[in-house]
Amino acid sequence: MQWPIFIIYTALVWLVFAKLRLLPFTLPVALFFASAGPIIIFLALVAMNFYHPGTSDVRIFQRVVQIAPRTSAPGRVAEIAVKPDVRLIKGETLFRIDSTPFEYDVRRLEAALAAAEQNVGQLKASLDQASAARARAEAQVALAQQTFDRQTELLQSRTVAQAAVDTATRNLEAARQGEAEAKAAEERARLAYESNIGNVNTSVAQAQQQLAAARTNLAETNVTAPCDGYVTNVNILPGSIVSPSASVMPFVCDQDADMKGKVVATFDQASFLAVQPGEYAEVIFSMYPGQIFTGKVESIADITTGGTLTPSGALPDVTARAAPRFGAIIKLDDPDLRLPAGAQGTGAVYTGKVQFAGMLRMGVVRTNTILNYVAWGT
Repeated sequence: MQWPIFIIYTALVWLVFAKLRLLPFTLPVALFFASAGPIIIFLALVAMNFYHPGTSDVRIFQRVVQIAPRTSAPGRVAEIAVKPDVRLIKGETLFRIDSTPFEYDVRRLEAALAAAEQNVGQLKASLDQASAARARAEAQVALAQQTFDRQTELLQSRTVAQAAVDTATRNLEAARQGEAEAKAAEERARLAYESNIGNVNTSVAQAQQQLAAARTNLAETNVTAPCDGYVTNVNILPGSIVSPSASVMPFVCDQDADMKGKVVATFDQASFLAVQPGEYAEVIFSMYPGQIFTGKVESIADITTGGTLTPSGALPDVTARAAPRFGAIIKLDDPDLRLPAGAQGTGAVYTGKVQFAGMLRMGVVRTNTILNYVAWGT
């Protein structure tokens, strides 16, 4: 980007000495311009690169949503309802998956839910039966206790034999064991009946959740547009098998407000420190020859992929890599400028230091945008 400066300098020397003959072209003058001129230009270029950095990597990015089925099992594509590069509204159908297997699951789980709800009534009946059995066992214990007490009194008056008391004792113990078993059975029945979550029996809640998941799967067989936008390409056909969470087509959403009118520029690390939020910037694109788009640096990223450490059992990779470039987001003053995603351009950021070098950078940018007329259409 600096070669136009040398051309301009050479043209000025030619104009002064050869064309207009404003100064005599003597050996001392020639030596001065041959040595001092390049030195001054070199210092100006250094100041320009450090205080008014330029970049040849300005890009337009666009968010893309990867469309992937959300069913829990693979499915067969039944219909393709979308065409490439056709505008769609959020919620419009992209493609449909054969819903037959998922409908079967819904019907099966609907039956399971009905059975679980009926089972709640059976659990209530079992609890009532267990409660009645416990009441009978308590009555038998009370009767056996009365018999034991009466036989004990009769034994003291020598009216009955010891064998009668022994029989009453065994009957009382058996009644007590029966009562304990009846209470345990009642407790089991109560726990089964009162096993609830959110005032719903656990078996019913489980069946409800399974049915809800099956209905979600059925609904997900109709894959719809996640936002307003378009599909760039369609590579699936009816009959294709699509797997859960496997992307099958990219969907380009309309540019949202926070990315509208913004470009991403990367700078070499030698000049990146001069790039700060709020600095004035200029950007040019070959699709707009002769035009310069102004803006300001909105934010910068003080990190690159090469500067991150991923948790792993391996040692950090310190092998030589390509020179890193750091990114900055530039917000253009014209937010409605049409810039297709993927477009590339060049640009520069200007600081308040060494204004002469900034003028040189502006000259370079304007020279390049004019030269875009030559590259345009080639």
